[in-house]
Amino acid sequence: MRCRCLAVAVAWASTALAQPADVDAHGPQVLVRSETHFRLYQRALLPGPHGALVTEQTAAPVVEYVSLTAHDLDAPWQKQSLDVELDLWGSATFGEAGAGRRMDGDVQNANVRYRTGPGWLRLGRQHVAGGAARYARFDGLAAGATLPGGVGAEAYAGLTVLPRWAARPGYHQLGSAAESLWRDPDALAEPRRAEHWLAGGRLFYDSPELDVGASVHEQHEAEGLAYRNLGADARFDASQKVTVGGNAVLELDARRVADGRLWAHYTPLTPLELEAEVLHAEPALFLSRQSVLAVFSTDAYEEAGGSFRAKLWRQLTLTGSGFVQIYSPGDLGQRTEVGARITPGRTERTVLLLSVTRVSAPDNGYLSMRNAWRQRIQLDVSTTLEAYHYRYDEPIAGYDTSSVYAGTVEWSLSPELAALWGASYARTPHATADAQTQLRIRFTSGGPK
Repeated sequence: MRCRCLAVAVAWASTALAQPADVDAHGPQVLVRSETHFRLYQRALLPGPHGALVTEQTAAPVVEYVSLTAHDLDAPWQKQSLDVELDLWGSATFGEAGAGRRMDGDVQNANVRYRTGPGWLRLGRQHVAGGAARYARFDGLAAGATLPGGVGAEAYAGLTVLPRWAARPGYHQLGSAAESLWRDPDALAEPRRAEHWLAGGRLFYDSPELDVGASVHEQHEAEGLAYRNLGADARFDASQKVTVGGNAVLELDARRVADGRLWAHYTPLTPLELEAEVLHAEPALFLSRQSVLAVFSTDAYEEAGGSFRAKLWRQLTLTGSGFVQIYSPGDLGQRTEVGARITPGRTERTVLLLSVTRVSAPDNGYLSMRNAWRQRIQLDVSTTLEAYHYRYDEPIAGYDTSSVYAGTVEWSLSPELAALWGASYARTPHATADAQTQLRIRFTSGGPK
């Protein structure tokens, strides 16, 4: 792939604080933010079947992101009880759009939350993350409450938000039963929202020393059950130096553990931190039960290892980690990393990051080196430079190395206005040359600096 890309991003944010005379100083808070990204690039995909040439395309997409959050608004019957969240995006592509849409857009979140006493109620487009749900967006209702003792509950239900990013007419999830009809997408009916729904909830207890929770999540698609998960998580501060915890997700339909991990954090001395972790994962169980790929995906594997962080001096911090993976009795893998953070001088005007990583797997592996340098030239100007190098054990598409270089210059023109220019260049098995540049201007008014 050959790629030349020019990107310009303009970001604007403002904060307005309303303080009515009949309420305390902590009044309603409103934050509005907008980011506009301008890009210009020329691309040519890798050769097609039998080395067929692919025509180059030149496109100039413009993407706009807008968000609004408001906290502690007054309801007619109760002061400072409402929160509002709105996130949306829109795009227009000039030039050759290729298979993409000329104009597109979607609403990421649009909801209102009402708080009263220990409980809350949220209505609209929202998302749930963590536990049995992992991550899901839906249009519906969520509610919860936390009692003074730390015991609480949350529940949600609604219609699943279907993918919109780069969607095509007749779009279906990869691996679905309808995927075999992809040669004639117009013959496929658009999915019906009512056939895609989800529901779930969580019970929990939170305290300074102990957090425990149990959650459930069920999600359906047009063809039937997609997910039915049971989750559990816990964290316990055994002492000021030792913290242990774990989490797991059980796929109830298959009756197998999709993901489970145990970890322990130990701080024997203030400058030294140690952590150990054991993981079991079966990635196929994270795919929809209606996807044919769920049968052929990666088998289960186990991983165990640990990491450390040691601050030897104020100017030098060392980090390291080592993990071993067991894919099957005869297939083993490992990943190790050693790094250093160096801050010469009495201030952190200069920061150097160095790391070496070694990864090996049954099919391939690589050795990587990362170097990063951050320099504050003066109080309002700072720069960064980064370099990544990879050497593969076995060539990928004829390449045995990859390199990525990136740099930025940021200038704080005033407490409210800042500008950042960045550029990157990469050479990988999937692109003979990939050069990009971006300009971002951000304005912030009000709120914490």
